[in-house]
Amino acid sequence: MSAVPPHPVAARPLLTGRDPLSRNVLFFLGYLLLAWISYDYPIRGLYITPWNPHAALAVGLLVVHPRSWPVVWVAIALTDAFIGVERMPFGALVVSSAALAIGYAATAAALRRWLGGEAVAMGRRAAMLFLAVAAIGALTAASLRAAALWAMGAVPFSQLPALIHRGSIGDGVGLIVTLPVLVVLSSTRHRAATHAMLRSSKWWLIAFVTAAAVFGVFQQEPLDQFKWFYVLFLPVVWASTRFGAVGAVWSAALVQALLIIEVQTGQYQPVTVFELQALMLALTCTGTLLGTIVDERLAAEEALRSSLRLAAAGDMAAALAHELNQPLTALSTYARVSQMLARRLPQDDAAAQGILDVTDKLAGEAARAGDIVNRLRRFFRERSTELQPTELRELLADAIASQARRAEELQVRLGLGDVPELPPVWIDRVQIAVVLRNLVANAIEAAADRPDPGERPTSVTVSAELQRDAVLVSVVDSGSGLSAEQAREVFDGTASSKPGGMGIGLSISRAIVEAHGGRLWGEPGEGGTFRFTLPTGTGEAHDE
Repeated sequence: MSAVPPHPVAARPLLTGRDPLSRNVLFFLGYLLLAWISYDYPIRGLYITPWNPHAALAVGLLVVHPRSWPVVWVAIALTDAFIGVERMPFGALVVSSAALAIGYAATAAALRRWLGGEAVAMGRRAAMLFLAVAAIGALTAASLRAAALWAMGAVPFSQLPALIHRGSIGDGVGLIVTLPVLVVLSSTRHRAATHAMLRSSKWWLIAFVTAAAVFGVFQQEPLDQFKWFYVLFLPVVWASTRFGAVGAVWSAALVQALLIIEVQTGQYQPVTVFELQALMLALTCTGTLLGTIVDERLAAEEALRSSLRLAAAGDMAAALAHELNQPLTALSTYARVSQMLARRLPQDDAAAQGILDVTDKLAGEAARAGDIVNRLRRFFRERSTELQPTELRELLADAIASQARRAEELQVRLGLGDVPELPPVWIDRVQIAVVLRNLVANAIEAAADRPDPGERPTSVTVSAELQRDAVLVSVVDSGSGLSAEQAREVFDGTASSKPGGMGIGLSISRAIVEAHGGRLWGEPGEGGTFRFTLPTGTGEAHDE
């Protein structure tokens, strides 16, 4: 959900990774707090308000932990029981809160079934599905609650249309405005894009224009405010086109917060507030769709540039393989001849043993270089990968060992971070080793070239972790890091800042990772951070 082309990492929901007790306590506190904050203009005798951000928290929990519906049920019942001044009968409270929890669970199940991991990337298709599911889910939840209240005798049948209308708007605003905020906060990539956006002066200009527009609209007479409300579309459209879906999410949240402040400080009737929130739904949907279209356009442009670069890289790899094949073969032959000659020397001769060791390494490195060149040539020509089950920790250790001397020369501390027990991944070992060595070598140079080396030790850390159905590998350095623009352009073939560098190393690395079904991206922020994912699904070694 950002202007950065979508190379998503599995989201880390805010309530994931904790034990059930602490997770439920955090949920209860957050739900009750949001319910208390949003308790304004309820329908008489019922907890049905025009803005329900806590609905998004409940659906978010149920998306990640479907079996948490009893917790959501109790939270809804406690909210209806203790927030507000009027109390409904106990039976109606229990049944209506259960009905609402069922509606939220159905909405979460639909999001999980039809979106899954796409909700993190939030492309146009995913955005349209999300908006449709949220709207239908809000209507379903409101209908179930209204039917339960009528069945328990708490409201007359004639009041059901009003209850469904008001309830669906309140939950719809909560889901469509607030749930994307939770997704952004739960995703490492989206948090990084948000931090980069907040460091931009354009975002703060947009925020100022938004506040000024809200102030100007609500200075009008209540009946005229609806005519001028469409002025608020301008800053949201601006944020969406400039920062993509992340800009759309945060600009809509800002408008919602300012709208609530204005409503709380002004004189409004409940009907007016619900109509304003209906306009808020239209504004949020517009910004979300526009932001995702901007993201898709950026992704399409990058894909086109990448394909052109890779076509050129493929021609170059084929030419290099042709030119290097004969010298590498000759080098390997000379190494083997040297080994044969060294073995004829006295075995107790230390010099002979040293020559034998060196020629063994020379022959091995020549063979490895030839294998890498041939594998890359086949990859660019045929997109060929020779998959085999591989222990990733061993591959990470090899990559670090291959760059240890270079790191020592540049006085960079290179090490392996947290790597838990991971399932084997089906990869082309040679190709992924090229990716790792490229990322680690780049990180070492970035850490060594930092302009302020005295402030903190120069270091590079390689780590891995399991996230849902993929392994996430991170290479983090203490260098100056990437700006949001650099994070978008670093995979461009013209982006190399190394003397004599061709700038295609990261492009090739990304192509290799994507051929394995993973993603490779750089994150803006302090210190360089590159991450890539590899699926953990099993299969048979084959050429694709």
